[in-house]
Amino acid sequence: MNTKLTVVIAILAMESLALIAVTLWSLLAILQGNTFSLTSSLFLLGLLVAASLWAGNITFGLAKRKRWSHTAAMVLQLLIASIATASFSGEFASPVIGWGLLVPAALSFYLLFSRQVRVEFGKD
Repeated sequence: MNTKLTVVIAILAMESLALIAVTLWSLLAILQGNTFSLTSSLFLLGLLVAASLWAGNITFGLAKRKRWSHTAAMVLQLLIASIATASFSGEFASPVIGWGLLVPAALSFYLLFSRQVRVEFGKD
């Protein structure tokens, strides 16, 4: 198995697990009544569920060498990087969250562009 691809799959699996953890945390907050707006919290929960399923599906697609998953993984890493850069500024800025999201996203994106990984998906 390609080492670079293994690292990408591991990073995406960790991102998927992190999304699942945040989804469960959000669900627990709703069930405990720790929300300001039930409507907004339910909408956010729906987005988190969809993101968790999407990231998990991409991870399994990469592991099975599905051609579509390569491009989807790149898009996911770009979205994570955009959230990371937004985490560096604003009222609730958190450089720890920003770097925690940006470093794995950048590494994954770099590895997804490597020739070894592209060849695995017939992109070269």
